[in-house]
Amino acid sequence: MPLRVTYYPQAVLGLTFSWGAIMGFPALGIDLLNNGAALEAAAALYASCVTWTVLYDMIYAHMDIKDDVAAGIKSIALRHEKNTKAVLSALAAVQVPLLAAAGVAAGSGPIFFIGSCGSAAVSLGLMIWKVQLKNVQNCWWWFKNGCLLTGGGITLGMLLDYVAQTTGFYKSVEEPVSLES
Repeated sequence: MPLRVTYYPQAVLGLTFSWGAIMGFPALGIDLLNNGAALEAAAALYASCVTWTVLYDMIYAHMDIKDDVAAGIKSIALRHEKNTKAVLSALAAVQVPLLAAAGVAAGSGPIFFIGSCGSAAVSLGLMIWKVQLKNVQNCWWWFKNGCLLTGGGITLGMLLDYVAQTTGFYKSVEEPVSLES
Protein backbone atom coordinates (compact mmCIF):
# COMPACT_ATOMS: atom_id res chain seq x y z
CA MET A 1 0.00 0.00 0.00
CA PRO A 2 1.42 3.42 -0.97
CA LEU A 3 2.46 5.68 1.89
CA ARG A 4 1.56 8.98 0.21
CA VAL A 5 -1.76 10.11 1.65
CA THR A 6 -2.02 13.46 -0.11
CA TYR A 7 -1.79 14.88 -3.59
CA TYR A 8 0.27 17.71 -2.13
CA PRO A 9 3.54 16.36 -0.68
CA GLN A 10 5.19 19.50 -2.07
CA ALA A 11 3.37 21.54 0.57
CA VAL A 12 4.91 19.39 3.31
CA LEU A 13 8.30 19.72 1.61
CA GLY A 14 7.85 23.49 1.40
CA LEU A 15 6.89 23.81 5.07
CA THR A 16 10.02 21.89 6.05
CA PHE A 17 12.46 23.12 3.41
CA SER A 18 11.63 26.78 3.99
CA TRP A 19 12.12 26.74 7.75
CA GLY A 20 15.51 28.40 7.28
CA ALA A 21 13.70 31.59 6.25
CA ILE A 22 12.45 31.87 9.81
CA MET A 23 15.55 30.51 11.54
CA GLY A 24 17.76 33.11 9.87
CA PHE A 25 16.27 35.89 11.97
CA PRO A 26 17.16 34.45 15.41
CA ALA A 27 20.54 33.41 13.99
CA LEU A 28 21.16 37.13 13.40
CA GLY A 29 20.06 37.94 16.94
CA ILE A 30 16.61 39.21 15.94
CA ASP A 31 13.91 38.33 18.47
CA LEU A 32 10.83 37.57 16.40
CA LEU A 33 8.52 37.56 19.41
CA ASN A 34 9.43 41.12 20.42
CA ASN A 35 9.91 42.70 17.00
CA GLY A 36 6.67 43.01 15.02
CA ALA A 37 8.31 44.12 11.77
CA ALA A 38 10.76 41.22 11.92
CA LEU A 39 7.94 38.76 12.60
CA GLU A 40 5.97 40.12 9.63
CA ALA A 41 9.06 39.91 7.40
CA ALA A 42 9.85 36.36 8.55
CA ALA A 43 6.27 35.17 8.09
CA ALA A 44 5.98 36.68 4.60
CA LEU A 45 9.40 35.35 3.57
CA TYR A 46 8.55 31.89 4.91
CA ALA A 47 5.20 31.83 3.07
CA SER A 48 6.92 33.04 -0.11
CA CYS A 49 9.52 30.27 0.14
CA VAL A 50 6.86 27.61 0.79
CA THR A 51 4.93 28.76 -2.28
CA TRP A 52 8.08 28.81 -4.39
CA THR A 53 8.99 25.28 -3.26
CA VAL A 54 5.56 23.95 -4.24
CA LEU A 55 5.88 25.71 -7.60
CA TYR A 56 9.26 24.39 -8.67
CA ASP A 57 8.71 20.93 -7.19
CA MET A 58 5.45 20.67 -9.13
CA ILE A 59 7.58 20.80 -12.27
CA TYR A 60 9.79 18.05 -10.83
CA ALA A 61 6.68 15.97 -10.09
CA HIS A 62 5.88 15.91 -13.80
CA MET A 63 9.04 13.89 -14.40
CA ASP A 64 7.60 11.08 -12.23
CA ILE A 65 4.01 11.16 -13.43
CA LYS A 66 4.15 7.78 -15.23
CA ASP A 67 5.84 6.14 -12.24
CA ASP A 68 3.24 7.63 -9.88
CA VAL A 69 0.42 6.15 -11.97
CA ALA A 70 2.16 2.75 -12.08
CA ALA A 71 2.77 2.80 -8.32
CA GLY A 72 -0.75 4.02 -7.57
CA ILE A 73 0.42 7.00 -5.53
CA LYS A 74 -0.95 10.51 -5.40
CA SER A 75 0.98 13.46 -6.74
CA ILE A 76 0.38 17.13 -7.42
CA ALA A 77 1.21 16.47 -11.09
CA LEU A 78 -1.54 13.86 -11.34
CA ARG A 79 -4.05 16.00 -9.45
CA HIS A 80 -3.50 19.00 -11.71
CA GLU A 81 -2.28 17.33 -14.90
CA LYS A 82 -4.78 19.17 -17.10
CA ASN A 83 -4.27 22.61 -15.54
CA THR A 84 -0.68 22.60 -14.29
CA LYS A 85 0.36 25.84 -15.95
CA ALA A 86 -2.64 27.66 -14.45
CA VAL A 87 -1.73 26.32 -11.00
CA LEU A 88 1.93 27.28 -11.52
CA SER A 89 0.84 30.77 -12.58
CA ALA A 90 -1.38 31.12 -9.51
CA LEU A 91 1.49 30.03 -7.27
CA ALA A 92 3.80 32.60 -8.89
CA ALA A 93 1.08 35.24 -8.48
CA VAL A 94 1.09 34.48 -4.74
CA GLN A 95 4.84 33.97 -4.27
CA VAL A 96 6.04 37.31 -5.65
CA PRO A 97 3.66 39.50 -3.59
CA LEU A 98 4.60 37.54 -0.47
CA LEU A 99 8.25 38.27 -1.24
CA ALA A 100 7.35 41.94 -1.69
CA ALA A 101 5.48 41.91 1.64
CA ALA A 102 8.64 40.59 3.30
CA GLY A 103 10.55 43.48 1.73
CA VAL A 104 8.02 46.04 2.94
CA ALA A 105 8.12 44.65 6.49
CA ALA A 106 11.93 44.61 6.45
CA GLY A 107 12.17 48.19 5.17
CA SER A 108 13.79 47.19 1.89
CA GLY A 109 14.46 49.75 -0.79
CA PRO A 110 13.76 49.96 -4.51
CA ILE A 111 16.69 47.75 -5.47
CA PHE A 112 15.10 44.86 -3.56
CA PHE A 113 11.73 45.32 -5.24
CA ILE A 114 13.18 45.71 -8.72
CA GLY A 115 15.96 43.15 -8.30
CA SER A 116 14.44 40.45 -6.10
CA CYS A 117 10.73 40.74 -6.83
CA GLY A 118 11.18 41.78 -10.45
CA SER A 119 13.63 39.00 -11.27
CA ALA A 120 11.41 36.45 -9.49
CA ALA A 121 8.39 37.52 -11.53
CA VAL A 122 10.33 37.42 -14.81
CA SER A 123 12.14 34.13 -14.17
CA LEU A 124 9.02 32.36 -12.88
CA GLY A 125 6.96 33.67 -15.79
CA LEU A 126 9.60 32.50 -18.26
CA MET A 127 9.86 29.09 -16.61
CA ILE A 128 6.09 28.57 -16.59
CA TRP A 129 5.82 29.68 -20.21
CA LYS A 130 8.74 27.60 -21.52
CA VAL A 131 8.58 24.35 -19.50
CA GLN A 132 7.37 21.37 -21.51
CA LEU A 133 5.58 19.30 -18.89
CA LYS A 134 5.41 16.13 -21.00
CA ASN A 135 9.19 16.20 -21.61
CA VAL A 136 11.18 14.71 -18.71
CA GLN A 137 14.50 16.28 -19.77
CA ASN A 138 12.91 19.69 -20.17
CA CYS A 139 11.22 19.45 -16.76
CA TRP A 140 14.58 18.50 -15.24
CA TRP A 141 16.30 21.47 -16.92
CA TRP A 142 13.71 23.92 -15.63
CA PHE A 143 13.62 22.35 -12.17
CA LYS A 144 17.40 22.58 -11.83
CA ASN A 145 18.05 25.87 -13.60
CA GLY A 146 14.75 27.62 -12.93
CA CYS A 147 15.25 27.52 -9.19
CA LEU A 148 18.82 28.80 -9.63
CA LEU A 149 17.62 31.65 -11.85
CA THR A 150 14.85 32.64 -9.47
CA GLY A 151 16.88 32.13 -6.31
CA GLY A 152 19.90 33.87 -7.80
CA GLY A 153 17.83 36.90 -8.77
CA ILE A 154 16.21 37.10 -5.35
CA THR A 155 19.58 36.79 -3.61
CA LEU A 156 21.27 39.33 -5.86
CA GLY A 157 18.45 41.83 -5.31
CA MET A 158 18.71 41.38 -1.53
CA LEU A 159 22.48 41.73 -1.59
CA LEU A 160 22.47 44.85 -3.76
CA ASP A 161 19.74 46.42 -1.62
CA TYR A 162 21.77 45.68 1.52
CA VAL A 163 24.90 47.22 -0.02
CA ALA A 164 22.94 50.29 -1.15
CA GLN A 165 21.48 50.82 2.32
CA THR A 166 24.69 50.18 4.27
CA THR A 167 26.80 52.43 2.05
CA GLY A 168 24.28 55.27 2.24
CA PHE A 169 23.32 55.09 -1.45
CA TYR A 170 19.77 55.48 -0.19
CA LYS A 171 17.95 55.19 3.07
CA SER A 172 14.90 53.02 3.44
CA VAL A 173 11.59 54.87 3.84
CA GLU A 174 10.49 52.41 6.51
CA GLU A 175 12.45 51.57 9.61
CA PRO A 176 14.33 48.42 8.65
CA VAL A 177 14.24 45.30 10.76
CA SER A 178 16.95 45.85 13.33
CA LEU A 179 18.95 43.60 15.59
CA GLU A 180 17.38 45.33 18.59
CA SER A 181 13.94 44.12 19.65
